[in-house]
Amino acid sequence: MAAARLHLMPVMSAAAEAVAQGRDWLTDAECRRLQAITSPVRRDSFLAGHWQARALAAQWLQLDARRVALDTHVDGRPLLRVDGETEPLHVSLSHSGGWLALALADAPVGIDIELPQRERDWEALARFVFSPEERQRVRDAEGAARANVFHTLWTLKEARGKRGGEGLQPRATRTVTAQPADAADAEALGWAFGGGALALALTPGTRLERAGDTLGAPSHWRYAKVAGAAAGHD
Repeated sequence: MAAARLHLMPVMSAAAEAVAQGRDWLTDAECRRLQAITSPVRRDSFLAGHWQARALAAQWLQLDARRVALDTHVDGRPLLRVDGETEPLHVSLSHSGGWLALALADAPVGIDIELPQRERDWEALARFVFSPEERQRVRDAEGAARANVFHTLWTLKEARGKRGGEGLQPRATRTVTAQPADAADAEALGWAFGGGALALALTPGTRLERAGDTLGAPSHWRYAKVAGAAAGHD
């Protein structure tokens, strides 16, 4: 059975840990990407995620973190290498609102965290990427619950796209709907967090060994194709 671990930490402390390591752990490609980032907040998020991916993967593999490098798959997903060789340990990163979420697994995995910064037109955003069933759930929610429902479903969409490497493609995501599931049948887990949501999409059958200490019990989900692939806007 595949296993996964979820880590949740403040970006500020994770970035400080990364800075304390110097810069020699960054690859040439990472250095170029870092130099192109002008926002201090985005630079902190970049350093935090890229160092923690190494450090936590090294902890899992029981080796020195400087033997681990972070590259990218052709589809853009993070790719771990150990001593230059591809490591069959999967990693996914997300950050929002000053928090970094990171998942490791020995099978494909995707993670997304969304902490809302301002009130938005949740129904309009839902029409862009949600299935008809999901859009109805957003419409049926009242008051503050509408934002909660939206963020739960949005993070589940993002996590699934990261797991498979296809990303968030509106036409495709409208043909898939997230449905509540029993724990034994779940391929995604969701948590309410910080006024937003966190979702973890796993390969079916993967066991979550550890979740962040600040998270409670998750909700359980599965992804189902929309009947007739009715993906149009309504």
